Amino acid sequence: MEALIEITDLVKHFPGRSTLLGKTSPPVKAVDGLTFTVYKGETLGLVGESGSGKSTTGRLIIRLIEPTSGSCKYEGKELFGLSRAEMLPYRQKMQIVFQDPYGSLNPRMTVSNIIREGLEPRKLTEQEQETEITRLLEVVGLRTSHRNRYPHEFSGGQRQRIGIARALAVNPEFLIADEPVSALDVSIQAQVLNLLLELQQKLGLTILFIAHDLAVVRHMSDRIAVMYLGKIVELADSEAIYLDPLHPYTRTLLRAIPIPNPDIRPPDTSADPGAQSGRGEGCVFRNRCPHSTDKCSIEPPLLEVKPGHFSACHYAVELPDYHDERLTTG
Repeated sequence: MEALIEITDLVKHFPGRSTLLGKTSPPVKAVDGLTFTVYKGETLGLVGESGSGKSTTGRLIIRLIEPTSGSCKYEGKELFGLSRAEMLPYRQKMQIVFQDPYGSLNPRMTVSNIIREGLEPRKLTEQEQETEITRLLEVVGLRTSHRNRYPHEFSGGQRQRIGIARALAVNPEFLIADEPVSALDVSIQAQVLNLLLELQQKLGLTILFIAHDLAVVRHMSDRIAVMYLGKIVELADSEAIYLDPLHPYTRTLLRAIPIPNPDIRPPDTSADPGAQSGRGEGCVFRNRCPHSTDKCSIEPPLLEVKPGHFSACHYAVELPDYHDERLTTG
């Protein structure tokens, strides 16, 4: 497979806050040394709890925020360090659909003008712009009569469709979907997810799909990267993540998916999932892990445990079978 996005040792640390006593809290390690590849035509799911660094990773790739260090290459071209003018061609190739369909649209602009903004770099005539706006509305399942309405006149699902149409206006190759359905009603989520799948097939898009719900990510993704406290702890094909998870944190996420068996209860692994600051050395999950030992005070690297299946756990090959473990948990 041909690589589209190559991330190497990506780091983003936010400075700590000053307190009333003049002290400064430790920096927040939102993203702490990520290395992964997104291949052309695939959907890579990026999953984890709130505060794990997923959205920050997406914003770093598209350079909405600047990294502390690391590398991001698009078709072999390093993006970090490029000037605004040098980034313009890549901003047309990479687009993002934001989580909040209510806050990501300008309430003072009509749907037509919102989409038209994305068409400006393509240097189309006015008539060509009108034709393209009509086409994009039809592509995302909206009527052409919607073009002169304002965002407040639409439902959440319709607003997200407008956001997708805006992202598609520049004919991107790479789309970052940052929790695109988490703010929507469950009845609408499937419609938006299926729309993204249809668009990927029709347009040949490569997608980084960011979410906290493993069930949703499984439906969307070819491969899944599991993040915890700024690090990738497991990376594998979608089915391998579900059938044979090799990291205790992935198993914790899977157990959180509701199943129709009230006799099965997950183990208590509760802790503060947003404690990126001052977390010390070693495995980032060790304070919540039921399999933790003294060896976990040494940080495990992300290694290929099985073909195409990577895990950052010292005991990845020694963990009990996931399905046996789940059935015996009480």
